[in-house]
Amino acid sequence: MANIESLKRQHTDISEDIGIIKNLVKKTNFQEDSSEIAKHISLLAGKLKIHLDTEDKFLYPELLNSKDAKIKKMANDYIKEMGNLCQSFTVFKNQFNTKTKIINNLSDFKIQSIEIINLLEKRISKEDRELYLIIK
Repeated sequence: MANIESLKRQHTDISEDIGIIKNLVKKTNFQEDSSEIAKHISLLAGKLKIHLDTEDKFLYPELLNSKDAKIKKMANDYIKEMGNLCQSFTVFKNQFNTKTKIINNLSDFKIQSIEIINLLEKRISKEDRELYLIIK
């Protein structure tokens, strides 16, 4: 089974980059910080990849083999939901992982960054509140 404390620590690291991006995007002249934003998008992508790989290799296989039908269903639901979120984040990252890409499409960047940040924050909160509590 995956070490829940390690997964929670990863959530903290991921949340730090989300917070930095969120605070920079809130600024009126956020385009001035587009290099910093792009850097944190790339850092976030790496941290998410490590986190998802950890869950996929260690957490979900164990949950899917559980004798408890509720836990199996929850694991399947989380896997499906995360696949959609991962796909959305990958599109976002590929569109906005450089200063030039952000500056060339400021309005779309702002809208999409708010959307993807909200989705990521909800997912992290849901895992912390529901999934990790059940498997402790």
